[in-house]
Amino acid sequence: MKAQRGQSMTEYLVVLGVTGAALMLAGNDVERLFDSLRSSYKTYSSEMNKVQLYNNEAVRILEPSPEPPFDDGQPEPLPPTETELPTNDALAVLNEVYDANGVYVGRVVNGQLLAANGDVIGTYVLDVSGNSSLVDANDQVLYPGFSISQVFVDSNGKPLVLQALANANGEVLGFAYLEGKKYFNAITGKALAKQPEGLTPIATRDVLMYAPDGKTFVAAYEAAGLVYARGDALLSSSEAFTTARKIEGELVSLYLTPTTEAAWSEHSLCIVRSYGWAAEQVSPLPAKGASVAIGSNVSDQFNAPAPQLSYVNSTADACKARFSVLQTKDPVAMSTQWSLRRN
Repeated sequence: MKAQRGQSMTEYLVVLGVTGAALMLAGNDVERLFDSLRSSYKTYSSEMNKVQLYNNEAVRILEPSPEPPFDDGQPEPLPPTETELPTNDALAVLNEVYDANGVYVGRVVNGQLLAANGDVIGTYVLDVSGNSSLVDANDQVLYPGFSISQVFVDSNGKPLVLQALANANGEVLGFAYLEGKKYFNAITGKALAKQPEGLTPIATRDVLMYAPDGKTFVAAYEAAGLVYARGDALLSSSEAFTTARKIEGELVSLYLTPTTEAAWSEHSLCIVRSYGWAAEQVSPLPAKGASVAIGSNVSDQFNAPAPQLSYVNSTADACKARFSVLQTKDPVAMSTQWSLRRN
């Protein structure tokens, strides 16, 4: 069976996400990131094939296939010493539909396309070849080039936030969804066979980037001010939770003069710099809460956003960045000063 367009869109975002993370870096970092892409994408694509839903309910939990009872005449085995998770234990899924431009259209429920207000506006059709389409009451095609995004939700239908799991040293060892007191695989939504212990969940935020066509996509994930490549976060091998994940970048919040800030109208002032960027600007780093002057050469980085800049959709105050860059203007000398503050 061919994969539906929803998977194609997901794979497109993952490829762009890892590529986007690479664009934040340079040189050997890019080469290493793309080497890991080849293996991680293959794993990701394989796992996603397992969770594609066809003509399903908008929110559902997979049910076990009924089997007839079997009696071999042997006594029942003793119960396991640890509780075993059923193989079908999985998160509920919400199927969101987007048009070719990435604009939200509605959701698929029982094979029907529902608008945001709940009105039926079309039907989801899957032919014998596995190709999907949306049609209206007159069988006219709706939203050619549409995509379906599968969002994991809790028991109330509310989208879940991906969690970064950190050890006592603050190192992120992997990513998973948390529903109640149980962790679920970041790709398949299935309950982890071995539940992580002794780790602290940290809610992630999407790191966005503009694609060449002007649309934004998720390039990475942020947790506690640090940025991790999306492809790395979604590896199915993350269930081990034994190795610290590679940090690709760190958040920096910008406080700019009104004139400079006007150039950032299409971007957030909560941006991503390569990991260790602050230390490259000044050494030693200032103490927490303190500021230090930095060279005026940083004006090239902040007078206007770079084409491949990545960011978190947040205000500077709510950025939760590790460092802030402040631009001030001396009214007497009419010159601009730049400083770095450690938050």
